[in-house]
Amino acid sequence: MLTIKAPAKINWFLEILGKRPDGYHEIETVMQAIDLFDEITVSERTDGQLVLECDIDLGDPKQNLVYRAAEILQKAHAPGQGAHIVLKKQIPHGAGLGGGSSDAANALNALNRLWRLNMHKNVLRDIVSQVGSDCAFFVEGGTAVCTGRGEIVRQLQDVVGLNLVILYPEDVCPTGKVYSDLSRHLTSDRRDCYLFHDLPDQLHMEELELAVFNRLQESALRVSKRLSQVWAETANEQDVVVRFVSGSGSSIGFLVADRQSAERLAHSFRTRALGQAYAVKTLPRGEVWG
Repeated sequence: MLTIKAPAKINWFLEILGKRPDGYHEIETVMQAIDLFDEITVSERTDGQLVLECDIDLGDPKQNLVYRAAEILQKAHAPGQGAHIVLKKQIPHGAGLGGGSSDAANALNALNRLWRLNMHKNVLRDIVSQVGSDCAFFVEGGTAVCTGRGEIVRQLQDVVGLNLVILYPEDVCPTGKVYSDLSRHLTSDRRDCYLFHDLPDQLHMEELELAVFNRLQESALRVSKRLSQVWAETANEQDVVVRFVSGSGSSIGFLVADRQSAERLAHSFRTRALGQAYAVKTLPRGEVWG
């Protein structure tokens, strides 16, 4: 039996480069793993079956990203091997934090070890990319530039130990609607994430403040009335260096200077009933076994 933690992510940067022939959007994004985790426990089954159970209702288990990724790995590289996979959720569903994608990628990391496959990370990325565009990032996590649909991952120097508050206003922002809104408001004024390509050893808050950008932010705010309301109500929080909508929403990230400020701000959000609030830190690359 093995237990692995599946981290959430934020997007420091997200630009939409255009529509692809396959219907997906070409993106350039800088993703960052944070220490808000789901938990996955895997154990061997001798009957060759895959069984997935979760502590919340996620619908048909066989349609879940975790099951689909595990099934691809099993059929291609571990025929006859079975596993019981138990998923414990903490990352809010539909919050723009990548919980489902992280679960799929880290389930593969766990099964790779459980079944003693010794698969290279690039092979695991290729497999998990078949079930979700941003899954590949979570095979290693840390800080990375992701391009294509999000499946092409280039690791950057890790941005470690920065303090944030993640506020989920308890409203799902449908990704399709956000992209549809963007297509009606798309500008040719493209932003570049060059500031992230050569990060200094000592990253200053001011540098990060200038680099943070999300092309989908305004669309997400238009799509979700609840998100727009919470955005307006958190415009003047103390000690916040920069705030941003993560991915297609609906979570908001608040970068702050230290852990005390993060805990205080998260408590304030919860007290004001603005949603689920988490004080988190940024993580380096690598699996987190628990």
